[in-house]
Amino acid sequence: MTVRANPGDPVGGVPDTSGRSAHATQAVSAQKPTLASAAFPLGRAGLSFDGVDDRLIVGGVGALLSGEDVPFTLGMVYRVADSAYRTLQCLGSSGSTTPYSMLYVSPSVVMTHYRRDNAATSATLSGPSVTVNATQVVVATFGEKPGIIARTIINGAVEQNGALDVGLMTVDRFVVGAAERSGTVLYPFKGYIGVWAVYGRVLSAVERAALARYLMAWAGV
Repeated sequence: MTVRANPGDPVGGVPDTSGRSAHATQAVSAQKPTLASAAFPLGRAGLSFDGVDDRLIVGGVGALLSGEDVPFTLGMVYRVADSAYRTLQCLGSSGSTTPYSMLYVSPSVVMTHYRRDNAATSATLSGPSVTVNATQVVVATFGEKPGIIARTIINGAVEQNGALDVGLMTVDRFVVGAAERSGTVLYPFKGYIGVWAVYGRVLSAVERAALARYLMAWAGV
């Protein structure tokens, strides 16, 4: 985050605009996404992830979201390039392969939450359909009580929801563009990611709709 990137350059840092210094960084040159101009409608730039090992680590967020069913909300603008397993975001551990949560695109092109606790108990929630090579906005919540409900909405459409009550999560890695656990990279994203917003709580239905409208306006969809 010392020299502004030009289109085609690798990007090693995306500054946090909240003032909390939760910057997204990548020190390894080969693992940096590339800045792409006009990746989204309205001429919006985005980050191109290669589907191999490109990813960004958002500092400090993993520790804040560790604990017993800690809730959070995530909003992202993306374009996925294929229908392979592709992770948009993952909470993971640098020392363990078990505790994590992730938001990913399955081969059937469905947005899915997946969460697993320290006892290796897991739960999944399949959400709305994803369209390959289309600009889309996802707003997803984890850990809404009672019942620890998760919700997923794409492009402001009707939400899908279900229970993801899986207990304790102890994580230190909030990753954009891949799942990273115990030093292993899984399901790397291939395509473009333009914006992400992370909230340390579950947004209300009104707030989720407002966030979706804002991101859709940014993305031109």
